[in-house]
Amino acid sequence: MKTKRSLLRLSLCAGAALALSLAQFGCGCGSDSTSPTVLAFESLRDGNFEIYTMNADGTNQTRLTNNPATDRNPLWSPDGTKIAFASFRDGNGEIYVMNADGTSQSNLTNNPAFDHSPVWSPDGSKIAFVSARDGNLEIYVVNADGTNQANLTNNAALDAGPVWRP
Repeated sequence: MKTKRSLLRLSLCAGAALALSLAQFGCGCGSDSTSPTVLAFESLRDGNFEIYTMNADGTNQTRLTNNPATDRNPLWSPDGTKIAFASFRDGNGEIYVMNADGTSQSNLTNNPAFDHSPVWSPDGSKIAFVSARDGNLEIYVVNADGTNQANLTNNAALDAGPVWRP
């Protein structure tokens, strides 16, 4: 039990460090839509992090998620029809996908470990993400429908920040 608590602390610390570094240095999250006129972004304006969209001129700001837990790191699918994001609504970090209008929000990873930082493959068929399910941060991949989750790195060192080659 002591080991599990230590791993959880390590996972949360690594996740917090990643979130802090993204907040400090910017990540471009939500800015890669195939439509240059719509942005997805995260905001604390309602008391906790939620996912929003807006036109590139700042109009039509729309809240897509509405959950007491944190929803962060929105990323458009390559075809612009879906948004992947990380959420703590299940008590730990999970990877979710929703339609671009916020409907049909579904948990893809459904694992008790900390999963975060979703990144779509160029063809939209897969999502790479970071997970602590093997005791430290590793790179995983899952089909866009949540099937076939696989560990890609399996290394004793911390692995994070996956980015697909276009």
